[in-house]
Order: sequence, then C-alpha cells, then structure tokens
Amino acid sequence: MKRVVTLVLGLTLFSASSFATQDKLTIPFLSKKEILKIVGDYPAPGSVEEALDYEVLFDYQETRTEAECEEAAAEKTPTLSAMYAGEHGPITKKEARRIAPRFWRAYAVVGLNISIAKKSFKRPRPFNANAAIKPCIPLTKSESYPSGHAMIARVFALKLVEIFPEREAEIMQRADEIALNRVIGGVHHPSDIVAGKKLADAVYEMMKYND
Repeated sequence: MKRVVTLVLGLTLFSASSFATQDKLTIPFLSKKEILKIVGDYPAPGSVEEALDYEVLFDYQETRTEAECEEAAAEKTPTLSAMYAGEHGPITKKEARRIAPRFWRAYAVVGLNISIAKKSFKRPRPFNANAAIKPCIPLTKSESYPSGHAMIARVFALKLVEIFPEREAEIMQRADEIALNRVIGGVHHPSDIVAGKKLADAVYEMMKYND
C-alpha cells in the first residue's frame, strides 16, 4: 500500500458553498499488483464466464422498464445525495447535506484507486465489445472493470453505516441496487460489479487503517 498527499483546490461534485477551496488530503492507494490480487482478472473474451456476463446483460435488456432506466440514469454522477438521499434512498436530503463533508476524502480515495484499476485492466464496456448491447442510460468513456459506481456506492454505504448503524440493512441494500443499475442500464458487465465491491471493501479497510 502506498499513499500520496495532494492539495485539493475544488470538488465540482459538491456544493462550492460548503467546501473549503484549499485543503490537504492524504490519499492512500493500492498498486496494480495489489489490485489484481484483490479482484483477479476479468473474464477472458470467449470464455464461459464472459458468456454468462452477456446472458445476464441480454436478459435485463429484454425485461428492463423505462422507470428502471430513469433511476439508473439519475445515478450517473455518483454523489452522496444522488445515490442515497430522497425518494429511493435511506437518508434524507437534509441529512445528506449535513454529512457530505465527511465523504470528500472517501470520494478522492475511491476516484484515485478506481482510476488505477481501470487503466490496469482496460476492459471494454459491454456495448463497445458487443454491438448487440444497447444501453438505456448515458454512456461513459472510461474502462469497464472494475465498476466505479459499485465501488463508490459500497464505500459510501459502509461509511453511512458508521453514522446510521440502525439503517444498515437499507443502506447496504441500496448500495447493491446502485451497482445492479449499471448492469440494467447496459454499461457494465456483472463481473465488473463483483470486482467493484471487492475493491471497495479493500479500500474501505485501507482508509480506516490510514485514519
């Protein structure tokens, strides 16, 4: 495990009025070798495991509803509020605003580690690898494996449980829903989701250790 200290000048995903524009953050990160050990490689093209990925993707493509696509699309930018507050979330928007500063470092740590992971594996998105996959949510240009949404949803969920332990079941269920929505939307393989959750657990423990 390594760490890097950076100067954060701003986070566009959070309210500028509630964010100190200059703040030092210590951001721990895993090496490519450590990430590979945690998540393993993605299913090889043409393998049975890859075929199972596509079987699930096509099943959701045929059965998903417009409402499911709209929900998945609303989570494109994975902020605390978009994922966990309001109609579909286990916390209120007021609670999300109040506790948002406690998640800035987590966002930075997840962002750095998922970037390292995606660039290490360079797995194409399912719609890039198979033209028959038709996403119903906005597309993204980043690599597919592991899933960044699954990772940040789970890290945020684990931190939310620290704050609201009595809501653990609802919070963790919501994290799983957010991750699954990426498959329903057609922008991630199921195996991307599994890897994202594994990496999330490792990064969460690393953050606790560094704290």
